[in-house]
Amino acid sequence: MKRICFFTLLFYTILCYSQKVEYPDAKEGFKKVEFKLPKKDNYGDYKVEVFVTFMTKATKCDTSSSSVRLERQYLLSGNRYVYYEVKNQNFETVVMTNGNCGEKMDKKVYNYPLLEEYRPEIPYVFYIPKKMNIEYRIWKAEPKYIEVK
Repeated sequence: MKRICFFTLLFYTILCYSQKVEYPDAKEGFKKVEFKLPKKDNYGDYKVEVFVTFMTKATKCDTSSSSVRLERQYLLSGNRYVYYEVKNQNFETVVMTNGNCGEKMDKKVYNYPLLEEYRPEIPYVFYIPKKMNIEYRIWKAEPKYIEVK
């Protein structure tokens, strides 16, 4: 009887933890962007900064910014399997003009960045409008603290 209980428990444990997570498909007009970070030693010292970018017409000396915000969603309750979605589709692009700077050209616009923990085990999943892209960079903390006197 003990063996039957043990193998039943073992079977259900393997079944529960071996399933692949299925994120939902992208809505109409959106695309699903997914990336996975490489494993690093001591990854608690790292952070990931994520940007939503798109192209717009602006002159060389114009400064552009976007009000696009990524909203965190969870696939399962208990804050498991996070994904990010652009919720404010009526976003603004602010262009600060600096006088007469010549003709307009294509320029990349960045939103306010999202700073997240470094997670190499599971992918980062984003649902963004088709005309936008995701860019990221990795930050590393210094190993020692600096004391302020």
